[in-house]
Amino acid sequence: MKIAIAGAHGVGKSSFAKELAKRMNLNYIPDIVREEAVPKGFVINENTPSEVQLWLVFRQWELEQITPESWVADKSLLDYLVYGKIVLKEKDVEELIEKIIKRNIGYDQVFYLPIEFPMESDGIRSDNEDFRKEVDCLYKETLKELGIKHIPLSGSVEQRIVQALEYLK
Repeated sequence: MKIAIAGAHGVGKSSFAKELAKRMNLNYIPDIVREEAVPKGFVINENTPSEVQLWLVFRQWELEQITPESWVADKSLLDYLVYGKIVLKEKDVEELIEKIIKRNIGYDQVFYLPIEFPMESDGIRSDNEDFRKEVDCLYKETLKELGIKHIPLSGSVEQRIVQALEYLK
C-alpha cells in the first residue's frame, strides 16, 4: 500500500505521517525538504529556484520507487506539482515537472490535511499565510483536476489517525 499525505506546509503532515506509519507498521518516506534540501542550503519557499524544484521532484520520485512497499509518504509528488505551479517562472520547466509527476502518481490512498490552525514558524518554511492559503487552494484544485480520490482528515494528530485507520479498515 502506498499512502500519500497531502496539504500545504504547516498543516501537520509530518507528525501525522510518522504516527500513521508507526501505527500501521509501514515504511516512512520522510520530508526531503527538511531532511535533505535545507541542509544542502537550498532555498525552500515562494522563491524556490527551478533547479531546486526539479531536484525535489526527482528525489521524491526516487524515494517512492526505492522504498519497499508498503509506505507512508510525508510529502509526495503531488506536493511538488502544486508548489511548482506557484513558484516556477519557466513555463517549460513547469510543464516538464507536470508531465513527469502525472506519469508517476500511483498512490493507493491520499489523505488531505486542510489548514486548521496557525503555522508554527520553524525558520525553514515560509511564514507567509497568504502563500500557505494559495498552496492549500491550489492543492484542492489540483486533486480535483487530476481526479485523485482523497480523504480529508481534521482535528488533532490523534483524531486524524483514528479517522485514517477507520477508513483503511
